[in-house]
Amino acid sequence: MSPPASIDSQTFKIDISYENKGPEHNTVLIKNTGAEVTEGESVVIDEYKLDASNLMSKLPSPERSSYEVWFQVTDLPQHGVIVVGERNLTQEKPNFSQFIVTKYGIVYSHDNSETTHDSFVFGAWLNPKGRTAQRPQDENDVVVERFNITVRPVNDQPPVLKTKTPGLKVVQGDRVAIGPEDLRVEDLDDPPEDITFSVISKPSNGYLALRGGLNESVVAFTQAQINNRSVYFIHDGSSASGVFYFSVTDGHHKPVYKLFNIDVSEITITLLNYTGLSLQQGKTVAALTQDNLAAETNGKSVSIHYMITKPPSFGKILKENQEVTHFTQEDLLAGSLAYHMTSLSSAEDSFEFTAFTLEANLTGQLLNITVRPLIQVAQGLKIPNGIPVRLNTSFFNVSELAAISDSDPVFEIMSHPKFGKVVQTSSKRSRKFVPAASFTFKEVMQEKIALELNGNMTGVEELNDSLVFVLKADNVQPAKGEFYFTVVPYNPVAIPSTKSPVPTTSPIPQTPVRIFRNGTASPVPSTVFHSTHQPSKNQQKFKGRNRWGNSNRTSFFSTTLGKPPRTEEFPFRNTPVRVESYPQKTSNPLLIILPLLALLLLIIIFVVVVVYFRHHRQRKQNTSSPQENPFSVPPNSESHSSLTQRSTTIPTVTVTPLNPTYSASPVLGRFLASNQASPYDTADSNVLVSSWSNGSLEPTSQIIHAVTPTLQRNQYWV
Repeated sequence: MSPPASIDSQTFKIDISYENKGPEHNTVLIKNTGAEVTEGESVVIDEYKLDASNLMSKLPSPERSSYEVWFQVTDLPQHGVIVVGERNLTQEKPNFSQFIVTKYGIVYSHDNSETTHDSFVFGAWLNPKGRTAQRPQDENDVVVERFNITVRPVNDQPPVLKTKTPGLKVVQGDRVAIGPEDLRVEDLDDPPEDITFSVISKPSNGYLALRGGLNESVVAFTQAQINNRSVYFIHDGSSASGVFYFSVTDGHHKPVYKLFNIDVSEITITLLNYTGLSLQQGKTVAALTQDNLAAETNGKSVSIHYMITKPPSFGKILKENQEVTHFTQEDLLAGSLAYHMTSLSSAEDSFEFTAFTLEANLTGQLLNITVRPLIQVAQGLKIPNGIPVRLNTSFFNVSELAAISDSDPVFEIMSHPKFGKVVQTSSKRSRKFVPAASFTFKEVMQEKIALELNGNMTGVEELNDSLVFVLKADNVQPAKGEFYFTVVPYNPVAIPSTKSPVPTTSPIPQTPVRIFRNGTASPVPSTVFHSTHQPSKNQQKFKGRNRWGNSNRTSFFSTTLGKPPRTEEFPFRNTPVRVESYPQKTSNPLLIILPLLALLLLIIIFVVVVVYFRHHRQRKQNTSSPQENPFSVPPNSESHSSLTQRSTTIPTVTVTPLNPTYSASPVLGRFLASNQASPYDTADSNVLVSSWSNGSLEPTSQIIHAVTPTLQRNQYWV
């Protein structure tokens, strides 16, 4: 055994630094322990809770007496205030020193809110004594930490019932979970687990149970269980409503007593898609689906059945081509049902049924079946008021129905328009209208049917109206239809008052607009097209007047007469509307005066032109040489050629002279003398006399002196 060893004395050097802290410390300061305060009260923070004097170790010992530690609060507490002396710390004045904390301490005052925690953030640094506290620019010289404050709550608030009328709605025989929307109590001092409900009087129409034990009745539960929807009410199936009486407490205050109402709803069946069934005219079968009939129930049994209690009068219900009186909602969903019309004598049908489940039924329901007319009806028509408007196939077209039935469909009027009536005439051009009780499609095509509207348009721009009718044809069922249109004021300025029909507006897609040159017109949108070939008074006056006896001769004023009616196609997307326009008492006088002025101007221009040409011709005759022999012109000369070029529109009569070589004839002389004195010395009379001149272009007076034939026996002048 060796003797104990010994060593010389040793010195251990230990460096203490505030920057080196272990994992068990949350601060580099000597003290930053935080504070604990009772709700609504205050606590003093002194050097035992907050001490940063160890920051002096950064300085040499001789300099430490020249510095002191300062604090600056950068984030103030949220639920209280810090009081230094007699002032509160603010964002503008957030500083205090370690000297104040050590000698006097600072105070934190809680605001009495229902909170359990608060804090503030501060920065600490060394500041020279005698100088204003100034935070260093270098953040490495500043220690930033948080001072935590724990608030001890005080149970000073009783539970508060937030649900104004606690209650629940339940379907007869059902079970429903009670949620916070049905019953909610709040207590800021206690969690939901500490809020307890006690059932004083049990419900009379069921019982309360918890999830996992729905067969066992309970009389106590918590707000936390309600929030989790773990409390159920089980209804006993009776139809009566009920209540239960309960109390709620947090264990510190007096209980709160309240009634909980339980409203019981009967199991019902509600029809959803109850729109009826539509059958196309000309067809006998239509599918019956959930789009026509559907129902829902609030009970547990969701299988809905239908029982036909009164079958259709004019058909039957088929399921896979077999007549049935019972079907289900699944049959409607699968589309295996149909209605088959067996009698074509009615425009509508119906059947009564009962909808039922294992828990409820709905009786006495009626499903209507209507026949939809096979017709193309114009939409958005605007018809002028006060004038007859002829109907045509662009208003409504039943060509397809006519082809299917091989007959002329008939429109039986059920209800005339509210602001007028339907009238008819014997022909397309007749303007004598009589009220109509019915009309055929052929009459519509012939434009013998018209709408005559006389609504009161005072103070209004348009009126909505309609025509109700029943459409019938051979070998098909009748169908009820309605033709809608809009009545607009008649504008005599936009549509001139004439005896000929003029167009009006009627916008319908993809419909050509026709304008007939004989004066009959169809409408176009917003713009009225006028016929440019209306016969004028002058045309009617001079038509057929001809001194030659030929009524077909073309006169000076009849260049456009006798043209056949022409039709122009305009690809507007509108529906033609033919309007019979008659002279209106309210017509603008300018519509009469302006045409007369234009006609007078044309007459003046015509007279001036005629006088000018007559004067020019007379001067030409006077300048001609009287010694010139008209017979010296060769037969093949230019004058002869030009004279023989006659108008193809003027019939000519060639008269062979009896003896053109005779030098004189007293009879011809007398005839020519009387002809020169005649007041009918017109262009036509000159042509007549010049026909004796044997092709000469010389003046008439020279021809008369040169040709003097002598009449022989049995010869006469013509």
